Amino acid sequence: MIDYSSGVPLNRQVANAIRADIASGRYRPGAWLPSEAQLAQMYGVGRDTVRDALALLRAEGRITTVRKRGSLVVGEPSREPYEVPAGARVVTRMPTPDERRDLATPEELREFGGVPEGVPVFEVIPGPRKHRRVLRGDRVELVFNHAAPEE
Repeated sequence: MIDYSSGVPLNRQVANAIRADIASGRYRPGAWLPSEAQLAQMYGVGRDTVRDALALLRAEGRITTVRKRGSLVVGEPSREPYEVPAGARVVTRMPTPDERRDLATPEELREFGGVPEGVPVFEVIPGPRKHRRVLRGDRVELVFNHAAPEE
């Protein structure tokens, strides 16, 4: 499974293998992945390589990690449409600690202490004298219904 001569970094190969297991249904949403030590043994790599692979999957939003418990496969959430006002700017970034807490569901607050790591936010900046909105990137689908400028 892991090809040391492929030129592909080991952490990416491990992430690819776990991603494929998630896609195939071997690890379903809500399931805990094997421990780092078990994954290292399964793939014949060191724990640092496994940690790096899990970090890639966390950054993609496929898993979330709970300290002292392990990594949990995340399901695809339903997304609510949000219509971006004409002329607004949208910035994608990682949330501040306060935003992680304020945007979390009660279950996430209990389980993770806030929005899970790896979940970005959209900051919608409509223009002067209007309030900015911060929206969870995993729960919102941005909709742009603006007429194209006439030439």
